[in-house]
Formats: sequence, structure tokens, C-alpha cells
Amino acid sequence: MVKKKIIQRIVAILIVLTVFFWSPLSHYPISLAIMKVYSAIHEKESVMEEKGIQLKIPGGRITETPDWFPFAMTFNASAGFRDFLEMQEICSGQPADRADYSGLQLTIVYNFPAFDMLQGCSRLYDSSSPYYNGFYGAYLVSGQTAEADGSRHPYGFTPEGKLDVSSVAQVPQFDFQELVLADMGIRWNRMVFDCAVNGLKENVSYAGSGGWTRADANLTVNGVFHQKKQFHRSYLQYGPPGYQEENEPGTADFAPVGMYGRVYGKYFEEWDTSVFFYILVRDPEAMERCDREILGKSTLS
Repeated sequence: MVKKKIIQRIVAILIVLTVFFWSPLSHYPISLAIMKVYSAIHEKESVMEEKGIQLKIPGGRITETPDWFPFAMTFNASAGFRDFLEMQEICSGQPADRADYSGLQLTIVYNFPAFDMLQGCSRLYDSSSPYYNGFYGAYLVSGQTAEADGSRHPYGFTPEGKLDVSSVAQVPQFDFQELVLADMGIRWNRMVFDCAVNGLKENVSYAGSGGWTRADANLTVNGVFHQKKQFHRSYLQYGPPGYQEENEPGTADFAPVGMYGRVYGKYFEEWDTSVFFYILVRDPEAMERCDREILGKSTLS
């Protein structure tokens, strides 16, 4: 009798776990567990680890409003980034003047919008949210760009040390198109990334030091809203999209959307590393709030 009751309890527990696993409620704890482990693995091989950089970027827990995921994550994308830059050079139509990016290393520290527990996914997909399509964090690019004439300079900066907005924009373009959108199933010929700088300010203090350059921009990029048709690996992180088209009538899968972007850039000679703090959101107030309450409280040493 006792043995029978134990078996019944085990079966009941397995049934509950199975139902929970297949319900939207399971997606958030799955994301928390996977991203904690995955990020820790990448931290061990990051630019920060190699250069001895102490970088702390707050997560969503720092604010009272549940607007962002609880912690920022780390991802190394050096090989893919170098390939992307080389392809951009080839597509420019001037292969003879191509720069050499073989010495560059890229580490991305990032965060995305908080989960909607009822939908079982991040508000990253919610086209009615001010955080739609949103990310914040930092890009760390170590190494030098070697130009065709033999000169070298830090990535994202001109030989004179000024922020090179056009090259800086290639980092979020690579990140968003290659690492986010492509993993959700969008076709390459549908990808859109237009960036227009509308403000530039030099000698800004940020993250505990001076000498930063801030660039604000208006962007048009693909939105991540789409209807799930098959499993994509990114669903383990953001959850499978649960929002329906009625959130914004007429919204098509991956339809382009206007965004606001902000970047703080500075080159650190002691680490031979360019650091770019960034925010990408749909709503300008959300951008200012993220900068003021979260990203602006980052520390770098």
C-alpha cells in the first residue's frame, strides 16, 4: 500500500512538471537558468577577462518597475563580427581599399525587456510596448583596425581619435541582424537597418570617467514581432512569441519600425579596447529612463 502511494505521488509530480514545462509559465525560469549558465561560460573567454576589465552593468532588479530582464548577459562574437565587417567592405565595391579586421575581438554585454508572464515571453516582442525591440548594454572591441595604407587605429574611431559614427553603427547592426533577427528566421533580403545621427556631444562623463563621446540617432530596423511557425534557438532566451497581431493592427512579421538609439564611446589605451555603452528602444522616454536609472549607473575600471 505504501509503495503504491509513493508511485502515485511520483506519477502526479511528473504530470505536474510536464504540464508546467509545456505551459507559458515555464519559459521565464527556463530563460533564467539557461542564460545564467550560458553567460557565465562566455564571461570566462571575454575581452573583460583577457584585459582585466571590471565592468558592471545593472540589470532590471535595480528599478522598481519590472521593465528589463533581471541581469545583463555576456556573449562573445569575435569571429562573426570580423566576417561581417569583411563582407561589408566587399559589398562597398572597393575591395582594393579594404581594411584588415583580423585583430579585432568583440564581447557584447546586453539586456532585453522583462518577461510578460501571461504571454510566456519577453516584451521584446510586444509591438504595443515602449520596450518593443529594445536592448541596452555595452560593446567591447579590442584590437586595432589596419587600413589599406598601413595605418592603424582603434575600432570605432578615426586616426585623429574622433568617434567614427559610421563604423560604430556597424556593431549594433551586426548584433541585431546577425545575432537576433537571423536566429528568429527572417530572410536576409528583408533586413533593414538605417541609422541617422541627430546629436553628437564630446567630453562627456560616464561610467566613472570623462572623455566619452555621446551620439544620439534615429533608426529604422526590423521589428522582432512575428508569429511562431517553428522552434528557433532564441526562444530559449526570449521565450516563443506569444503576442497576437491585434496588439497593433496591420503589424506584419518583422515589419520595420522607428527606433531611438544612444551610444557612449571611448577608447582605453591601457586595454587597447574601444568601449561603447548603448541603448536601443522604441520610446524616447524609455531611453532616457534606461540611461538615467540603469545604464548610467554602470561601473568600468
